[in-house]
Amino acid sequence: MTDQPAKQAGHRLEWLVWSALVVTVVVIAVAFVRDRLQDRVLGTRLQFVAQVPDFTLTNQFAQAVSLTNLLGQVWVADVIFTTCPMSCEQMTRRMHALERQISDRAPVKFVSITAYPQNDSPAVLKKYAEERGLDQSRWHFLTGLKSNVYELSVHGMKFAVLDNTNRVIPDDLFIHSTHFALVDKRGNIRGIFEGTEEEDRQQLLFAVRKLLRER
Repeated sequence: MTDQPAKQAGHRLEWLVWSALVVTVVVIAVAFVRDRLQDRVLGTRLQFVAQVPDFTLTNQFAQAVSLTNLLGQVWVADVIFTTCPMSCEQMTRRMHALERQISDRAPVKFVSITAYPQNDSPAVLKKYAEERGLDQSRWHFLTGLKSNVYELSVHGMKFAVLDNTNRVIPDDLFIHSTHFALVDKRGNIRGIFEGTEEEDRQQLLFAVRKLLRER
């Protein structure tokens, strides 16, 4: 009689162990299938788009940043300006959300190129980043001579930046791309993702992780 409770406890423990094992297997299987599906989807998106040309611009700390500084790292780039009244804030929030989902130990950088270098000095860009609580240790805000900035953003990164001659809001100075460009460790643009859409941000997160696995 005294062995009965012990047997029941043993059966209960065995059931719990098997249940935990089944749950673990299911979780692993779901994650595997999800990653394979994501790889299949991204396989059509992570194609060679263009090689980023060499450049040298200035970041928010008044430090020179060139393509060489970013080689060996995956990076995500966009074009914004600090007085932008519309899409830029949304893009920066999306980029910040992406940045928080990626380990700070991963070789990943974030690059925001200003569309308004006449106004966006290093000090202005640094204040912009500080006010939004952004991790400036891995996020470059780039400015410089307008010709050099536009050479990178328009010709190099394939962003559109146009003067807004029909603006309704006074500070809405530019019509510019709202997408993120994903660049691999060799400096190749490998994907374009909409910067204002949550679904594309999730796709971009998977894409960053996929490129990190490339050698």
